[in-house]
Amino acid sequence: MKIPAATLAAFALAAGLAAAAPADEPLEPDRAFQPHARLVAGAHAAGGQERHGIDIDYRIEPGYYLYRSRLRFEVSPPALLIGPPEIPLGVDIDDPYFGKSSIFRDRVTIHLPFMVSMARPGRYRVKITAQGCAEGRICYAPFLQEVVVNIPPGYRVNDALSPRGLPR
Repeated sequence: MKIPAATLAAFALAAGLAAAAPADEPLEPDRAFQPHARLVAGAHAAGGQERHGIDIDYRIEPGYYLYRSRLRFEVSPPALLIGPPEIPLGVDIDDPYFGKSSIFRDRVTIHLPFMVSMARPGRYRVKITAQGCAEGRICYAPFLQEVVVNIPPGYRVNDALSPRGLPR
């Protein structure tokens, strides 16, 4: 029985693709943990308070988790002053690498509040140091990520801050 050349080529291509991308290899950190930045200007928070600052929305791939205590944020240029990050509590687990830990799966939003009454317009980079794991497989070394947020001319935070730039 002769197998047509086109069929053989299709089998060879399928075998090559399967060998090139094994399903059990962990993703690179930038693919497993995807941060996105957005400017928050007066959006109402759960307690009815106005929020002004930068929200970092993380999309976390299934089978991966991000450590709450391993998140660090730095804004550049440093002319934009932010307060301590507002990080949700997360889920407590007994982690094989760090013991009792709080983690995030699927999605999490971290708020970086502004500590100024008027933010200078411009393009700002948020440098993030994070750490996470591919569940049951590997724990990544701390990794750096960067997101960009643009502040338009005339952006004001006066509604939420006192004249000295401190929260009311």
